[in-house]
This record gives sequence, structure tokens and C-alpha cells, in this order.
Amino acid sequence: MSKQRWSWARSEISTLDPRSDAQRMAHLSFEVRFGTPIFLHALFNVAFAYNMGIPDTARILYREGRGTIMRRTRKRNFDSMIFFGELYRHGDSPEGVAICERLNRIHANFPIHNDLSLYTLATLACLPYRIGQRFAGLGGPSYAEYEAQFNFWCRIGQLLNIQDIPETLPAFMTWMQCYEKKHFAHTLAADAVVEAMADEWADYWFPASLQHTAKGVFLHLIDPEVRERMQLKHPTAGQRFIGDTAIKAFFLAKRMLPDPEERSMVEFFAQNYAVGSGLESVGVDVER
Repeated sequence: MSKQRWSWARSEISTLDPRSDAQRMAHLSFEVRFGTPIFLHALFNVAFAYNMGIPDTARILYREGRGTIMRRTRKRNFDSMIFFGELYRHGDSPEGVAICERLNRIHANFPIHNDLSLYTLATLACLPYRIGQRFAGLGGPSYAEYEAQFNFWCRIGQLLNIQDIPETLPAFMTWMQCYEKKHFAHTLAADAVVEAMADEWADYWFPASLQHTAKGVFLHLIDPEVRERMQLKHPTAGQRFIGDTAIKAFFLAKRMLPDPEERSMVEFFAQNYAVGSGLESVGVDVER
């Protein structure tokens, strides 16, 4: 394999602008370079868990245990991954605009105020960078790659009619953390949903003997301050060590190994679970 082919995605990323080429750069970074399914599955489940810090969101999604996220957790999660993959694939092209318009029509049936939608957008636009900052020095994406992710999701947010989106990644990070300090609280509904998300991820990727440890690693990806506000279980020292070691090994492997071929999360999550197009269950369950 030639050196150029070995690092083809990194080479192309280095030629792109994080603003004008945000969709392509975000795709190459988060779906191709770092798009190992176990990593993407954890990242988006953790992003969903953050939303449970908002009591109204947790209550509506939990629905006294009757919400789809509780009854069909894996289907709901895999449908969401397919939906996000379709957005990475289409961006603000006519196909992407049509997806967003359809989601807007679904959401029009529910009393979702702008700040709830804006916080959900923050978990997509800012959380990868926020997690990366916690594990700084482990060789993750560059700042330009995080900025492309931010710009990509902010464009999707505009298509979803979300208002008052901060103009820069640091500004959106600040807004996100201030919102958490003001609004996050413990609820039994959030406990149940976060537990379901951690269980689903651990159950899919690990044998039964390792699932307890895997759930602690999952919780380790959530900021300690957020866990404290939500009164979530705290991972043990051993689970934190395993999590740190696994993340370090993951990023080291991404530096040393060749870039994967072109890929999309759509293919993996569609092939590995019997799901629909992704939009249906997202539309039903994002009743916030």
C-alpha cells in the first residue's frame, strides 16, 4: 500500500476548510477515520444521555417506562445512528433538506421550545470536542476536525429551524455548560434512560462477564460535573483506568494503522439490526 493510500483520508482532510467543506471534513473525520462502530455507538449514546439531564426531556422520553427508548432501546438507537448517517451523507443537499423538512413536520406536533432543541444540537456539535478536551494528549481529532463537526451540525440546526445558534465552537460550549448548570437535575426517569443506554451499548459489544465494567467506561465518558448534577453512578477507579487506556489505545491505533476505506455508519447499523429508515423512530421519540 502506498503512503498516499495509507493516509488518504488524513491527506484529504488536510486540504479542506472546516467551514466551506464542513460536511466532507466531518464525514471523513467522524465516519471514516474515527468511525469505528463501537466508538460511534458509544459517542451518540453518551450524547443522548446528556439530554436526560433536562427533566422535561427525560420525563417525556421515559413516559413511565412506556417510551420506545425503554421498550425497544436497540432499535431506537440503531435507527438514530442511521438517521445521523443519512445527514452526514446528504448534508444540506436537496436530499438532506427533505430529511430535515420531514423532521420539522413531525416535531410541529409537539411543544418543543427552542432551548431544548438548541441543547440537543449542542450535544452533536460540541460534545465530541468536549470529550476530546477531557482526554487531551491522546491523539484524537485536530481542532479543525472538531470545528468542521461544529459547522456541519450548526448547518443542520439551521435547516431544523433552531434559533440563536452560537457562532463559534467555544461560544456554543460556553452556552451548553451554562445551560447545564441552570437546568440539569436528577430525576428517576433520567436514571432509567441512561441505564438503558449504557446497558444497550455494553450488551451489544461485550460478553456478559465484561458488561458491568463496560457500563462504567460508558459513564466515564460523561463529564464528572454532569454526572454529579444528574446524580448518576460514578465509575470506579478501575473502570476509569480501563476507559483511559482503551481511549489511548484507540487513538494510537488510528495514528499507526491505515485509514479505512470510504464508509458510512448507515451501512453498519442497517446491516446489523432490522431497522427502518431511521427517521421514523427518531421522529416519534424526540418528543421534547
